[in-house]
Amino acid sequence: MRLRKRAIGLLVGVGVLFVLGTNVQAGWLFVLAALLIGAVAAGLVLPVRATRGVVVERRAPEEVHQGDEAIVDVVVHGGRHVTRRGLLVHDRFLEPTDLWVGTVRPGEQVEVTTMRMARDRGVHRTEPVSVRSSAPFGVAERRRRVEAGGPTTTVLPAVEPLGPLPFVRAAPTTELAMHTAPRRGHGPEYLGIREYRPGDSMRHVHWASTARTGAMMVREFEQEQTRRLAIVIDAVRDGRSGDDPFSALDRVCSAAASIALAALAQGHGARLVSGELEDVDILSRADEHELLERLANVTAEPETMPFPALIATATGSLWGVETAVLVFPTWDGNSPERLAPAVEALVDRVPTTVAVPVVVDRRGHRDALTEERIDGLSQRLRAAGASVHPWRAGTPLAHALGVDREEVHAR
Repeated sequence: MRLRKRAIGLLVGVGVLFVLGTNVQAGWLFVLAALLIGAVAAGLVLPVRATRGVVVERRAPEEVHQGDEAIVDVVVHGGRHVTRRGLLVHDRFLEPTDLWVGTVRPGEQVEVTTMRMARDRGVHRTEPVSVRSSAPFGVAERRRRVEAGGPTTTVLPAVEPLGPLPFVRAAPTTELAMHTAPRRGHGPEYLGIREYRPGDSMRHVHWASTARTGAMMVREFEQEQTRRLAIVIDAVRDGRSGDDPFSALDRVCSAAASIALAALAQGHGARLVSGELEDVDILSRADEHELLERLANVTAEPETMPFPALIATATGSLWGVETAVLVFPTWDGNSPERLAPAVEALVDRVPTTVAVPVVVDRRGHRDALTEERIDGLSQRLRAAGASVHPWRAGTPLAHALGVDREEVHAR
């Protein structure tokens, strides 16, 4: 319970009326003072009844992309016996919102529909709302936390439409890039071990299993159907700049999602590579939904392997990858001196290497690279053999990647 200024004003008025009534011996002044006291007393009790027993239900979409608007319905049930007046609901789901509900009569329910901006990536679980009332006289406000039932909503990274990527060659097959079941063949993906059959290459003999079983055993591989693209992202830290609704890591995930979906549309398989404490996390054979869900849940982890070390560690795991795309913010940890040697080793391993530095505004981030250092980074990476496409806030990703705008509009 919180007293409002009106309550203080009424109590001051009671005191003035009582003093005046005592001095002039006017009974009607005592009556007015009593009425004001009654109003204050009722204003303290009735808001408690208005908020007690209220049930709130929320309806929201299961998925929405960051930066898009989502329809969220809030349904308030008032109960069977008491009329609820002056209800105001504060809901922080997706975006902080104040909802004026007003009066809910016994047995009724009031539904309020809102449009909310999905500002933060990740899974937004149901959380309590704040139900308030200061009815009928506004002398005191009663606040009560109420659990709001409803589904969770996953905010996926923003996806910018891209046409055919200039650094990705057309796939040699018209089949889907992702299969529900792998096919046996001579591709780079390892499937398992089986007994030797006439015609099998001796290069594929698995000698440890052969010695253990006493029978000739060979490694079996998946049939190569599509070209493969790996996207390596830096999620060591995060930060927002100025009025930009997206943080640096949000833009990294948005770029990764947009490039991955464009590659899948061109018949390529996509891998997502990120760092852990001392290891590399690789999401392979992923479809569009799996990629978006994984990127939706990427959070900054300061203890994660630094990005140059991640590239160096992941290089040995990118066998069979035709194109590697490095997406990283321009923090000081990704300086030319630290990043260039790792990229040079990657270029020796992967036919095509693309770097997408997500430019971080130095306003409020003194550890972000200056424009001069970003230019130096681009030059060092190009000298190492990588194609470099810096992406600045306010610039379409398609423009930064050199995608044909007519192709984008056609899609």
